[in-house]
This record gives sequence, C-alpha cells and structure tokens, in this order.
Amino acid sequence: MKKGIARRQQADRQERIDQILAAGRRLFLEKGYLGATVRDIALEAELSTGTLYFYFKGKDEIYGKICEEAFHILLGLFRRAVAETVRPMERLEALSRAYVKFYAEYPDYFDILSFRDMGFKKVGLSAAHLERIDRLSGQVIAILNDVVEEGMRSGDIHSRCSSMELTITLWAGLEGLFSLDKRGYLKPSGLDLHRMASLQARTLFKGVKAG
Repeated sequence: MKKGIARRQQADRQERIDQILAAGRRLFLEKGYLGATVRDIALEAELSTGTLYFYFKGKDEIYGKICEEAFHILLGLFRRAVAETVRPMERLEALSRAYVKFYAEYPDYFDILSFRDMGFKKVGLSAAHLERIDRLSGQVIAILNDVVEEGMRSGDIHSRCSSMELTITLWAGLEGLFSLDKRGYLKPSGLDLHRMASLQARTLFKGVKAG
C-alpha cells in the first residue's frame, strides 16, 4: 500500500514538473526568456505561483532544465550517428544530418537554445545554471571535434587548421543553413536541408585537403 502511494506521489510530482516545463517552453518561445515571468509560466501551467515555486526555485531553473533537456536530446542523436558509422567522413555527414534532425524535429528546443534572446549564453542565467548547460554544450562540440581529429589522424582530412577551427567552421555552416531555412530561402529553390548539410560537410573537408 505504502509503495503504491509513494509511486503515485512520484508520478504526480513528475506530472507537475512536466506541466511547468511545457508551459515554460511555450512562453520562452512566445516572449523570450527576458519577457516571460514566473507568474506567466504558472498561469500557462494552470498552477498557482506558490505551487510552481515548490518545484522550481525560479525562472532560471526552469529555463536551465529546458536547455539541459535539449542538449541531452542532441547528445543522443550525435552518439547514435557516431555509433552507426565507421569512416570519419561518413561520421561527419551523419553528425551534420543529426543536427538537422534536431533542428527539424525538435524546433522548440532548438529555438530556445539558439535564436530566442540569442541563445542561453546571452540571457543572463546564474553562473551555476550556465556552468551546467555549458558542460553539456561542450560535450556536443567535443563529439564533433573528436571525429574531425579522427579524420586528421587517419589522413582523410589534411589541413593546417586545428581540429577545433574545422569543427567550429562546420558548426557555423550548419547554423547558417538553419538561418537561411528560417528566412525561407531553401524551400522555394527545392533544396533539401538534410542533403545540403551532407553536401556542406563533404565540400568543407574536400576543400581543406589541399591545406
């Protein structure tokens, strides 16, 4: 009996947390981090402000948790892309497509991380929250950088640039594709985002082979 009650209480608690996070995602997208308030989120979640504060210390913690969820999704996609491929160039193309998948299939998470209020680094999060999210962000970039380094060791990639310079160049190119897509440039030209991401990876690393 006690175990059943405890499980039900835990389920109720998780349901409330999910309810608050879902409301936070909607409002951060609508108003931005700076525009949304704790009271706004509580009203959107159909809870009292006091109830919200029982589960979260404030807006920082809600936003930070959403960003952490987003990076865990992206990390899962990246790890799967690496696990399902062998050659470095195949992995780089797979990672590019994985990032496109995150952009296309998890648009709320992507926008909260990247575009709304110019991303999590710009909204004024507390040092503790920023450190946790930065750590996850670093893990995402490290996966990409590790594959670039693997390609340089195997001879698939020849360049005088550092692996991190190449990693950030590829990352920036993908972000540029997403920006063009959001501004409506790709679809009228009949361009597929997944194909463009793979093409971008191949073009970049073919270009740097000459050094």
